[in-house]
Amino acid sequence: ENFTPETAEEELNLTEQAKIRRDKLADLVAAGKDPFTITEYPVDAFSTVVKDEFEKYENQTVCLAGRIMTRRDMGKANFVDLADSRGRIQLYIKIDDVGEETFEEYKKWDIGDIIGVKGFVFRTRA
Repeated sequence: ENFTPETAEEELNLTEQAKIRRDKLADLVAAGKDPFTITEYPVDAFSTVVKDEFEKYENQTVCLAGRIMTRRDMGKANFVDLADSRGRIQLYIKIDDVGEETFEEYKKWDIGDIIGVKGFVFRTRA
């Protein structure tokens, strides 16, 4: 295998990213939130069902679980695309709704993380 400055930089970035993720894992474990022991979440809805039957779910509280596919940081409000076993749905996370402590916890989530969320269903203006 040939090492060039570009491949060396890629490896360094990968190593740096792996270190960041391992540090986040260590913090979770230290806080009693080991993701390898938390293996269940009480899911009561799926992305496509909520979207297809929106009128039924509007303003209702649902529990969804899936993988973070994208994140868009808008300061005190953020959007996350969550992919579950049936499709994708957009989450809206606002500091005023979840509180500062939960919002700070959320800021540590990464693309690819598997999460469980509970919240009410609504449609954004866009």
